[in-house]
Parts: sequence; C-alpha cells; structure tokens
Amino acid sequence: QVLLQMIGCNHPTVIRDLCAKCGVDLRKEADDVRVVTDASVPMVHAIPELKVSPELAEKIGKKDEKQLLDDRKLALLVDLDQTIVHTTNDDVPAVMKDVFHYQLYGPHSPWYHTRLRPGTRHFLSEMSKIYELHICTFGARNYAHTVAALLDKEGSLFSH
Repeated sequence: QVLLQMIGCNHPTVIRDLCAKCGVDLRKEADDVRVVTDASVPMVHAIPELKVSPELAEKIGKKDEKQLLDDRKLALLVDLDQTIVHTTNDDVPAVMKDVFHYQLYGPHSPWYHTRLRPGTRHFLSEMSKIYELHICTFGARNYAHTVAALLDKEGSLFSH
C-alpha cells in the first residue's frame, strides 16, 4: 500500500526563471533534464517575464471574461500615438501650454514632449464607464507606462 506519493512541481507560474509555486530557481537547474515548466503564456502587459501554464491562462481568461460580462463591458484598445496624444522628441519650449516634458531612460536620455488631444481625459473617463480600457502603442513599454500615468493620474482607467 502507498503511504506517500511525491509529485514534483510543474512550475505553473514563473517570473524571471523562478517558480512562484515552489520557489525553485530554474536557471540553476537548467542542466537537469527533469526540470520542466508548463509556464509559457505571458499574462500581464506590464510584466512580460511573468508566464503561466496554458491551463492557468485559460482559467484566468475565463475569470476575466466572466468579470467583463458581469460588468456588462467590452474591452477597448486605446491607441496612443497620433490618436489621443501627440509625442515628439523635437525641441519644444518648456513653457508651451499643455505639454508634458519627460525623459524615459534617466537624466542623460532624450527629452520627449507629449500633448493630449482636446477632450482626451473626458473621452477616457466616459469610455471607462462602458469599456475596460487597454493601451496599445508601437512605442516602447516604458513610453506606454509614462503616457498612461499622464492620462490616468489616479490609476483608475488602465488598471489591467
């Protein structure tokens, strides 16, 4: 009769090669053929290193779908550039009205200047009542996060 059966972790959630379930460092075990992870699906826009197993991704997807249906909302992809904002790295006077000036990669990186289209904040506020808003851009991830912070100071519009 079997008293104890040991089942190894299948590492269903992994971030930066660390299993979130059992804590094993998958890089240290890389030469061991038995270390396998099921985590292959990136789930969070802001954290591409976070991956989950297809089964867990499906479970989370169904939960998100149920939440959207319960909230009676659809997802709306909000394009940034040349749609709701205009951004340039050309010289723009610091005193120019309604322009946000920032550096993406520290004090020695280029300056970027972003202006919101008229009515953008009101539009996003109204749309967030009937849609779950998601940003899309061809810009870098850091740029998307910076512009999201300009658009959504309270963090209530783009919470996903």
